[in-house]
Amino acid sequence: MENKVTLKNRSIYKVNLFYLITLIWAIITQFLPIDDKLYQYVALLIPVSIYLILNKKDIKRILKLNPLNKQSLLLIPIIWIFMLPLSLFIITVYNYLFGDALANIIFEENTNNLISTFIFTAFTPAIIEEVFMRGIILDGYRYKNIFTASIINGLMFGMLHLNTFQFSHTFVAGIVASFLVYSTNSIYSSMLIHLINNSFPILMDLIIPIQSTAPDTKEELNLLFFGTIVILSLIVVCSLIYKLASINNIKLKNKKRFSKEKIFNKPLKISILIFICFSLILSFMIKQT
Repeated sequence: MENKVTLKNRSIYKVNLFYLITLIWAIITQFLPIDDKLYQYVALLIPVSIYLILNKKDIKRILKLNPLNKQSLLLIPIIWIFMLPLSLFIITVYNYLFGDALANIIFEENTNNLISTFIFTAFTPAIIEEVFMRGIILDGYRYKNIFTASIINGLMFGMLHLNTFQFSHTFVAGIVASFLVYSTNSIYSSMLIHLINNSFPILMDLIIPIQSTAPDTKEELNLLFFGTIVILSLIVVCSLIYKLASINNIKLKNKKRFSKEKIFNKPLKISILIFICFSLILSFMIKQT
């Protein structure tokens, strides 16, 4: 009976359709005559607010606004630290293969005002994007295996950035953030690691000016060593995530998921197609400049 109710509700189709609508709206927003600083508020906050209002009876389940204990607060930054080698490795490989033109454009969007940069680059995305991705979207996959749900969430989070450079590393970041929510039953865990991750470049920019040049051929010799460090870091990250779940008395392996609802439905397929087309057009435009 429970399985039939789940299939009837079609929670995955619901959030995939909402994601598609939001993605299209986000693209439209880029062409509206508004300040770049207001992009997140117009592109994401408006549709997210509408969704939560329409589903206010389920808002507690969707948002998971459960406080984090002290051990979790200490462990999450450590998990982020061990995620750094993978993020740097992905960015290095991307710049080596495709060049750093797109990376430079993204980095140039930062302002010289520290407070303003922090608010619009770190604080705002950590709240709005997390409510959208690890709140609304992840909730739609609540009846799926958590490993599958986390990977799809990472895919959708990467596509949300509408460019291949950010997709390359936010895909992995989305997977980890999803696991943190499952391991703590709190959206504050993903908000925290998102805030730390987005604040780090701002802090580093104060210390060392950003240099986003593609690595030269000498750096190829270091890829094997770098790759080894990445693998070891991932092992540590996985161990820490399971430790985090244990601290919160959550058994990740025993989470039962019983929905057979199709994941790659029409809304998600269209979203993927839109992302690919938009990314190709963006790359072509950059090459022409």
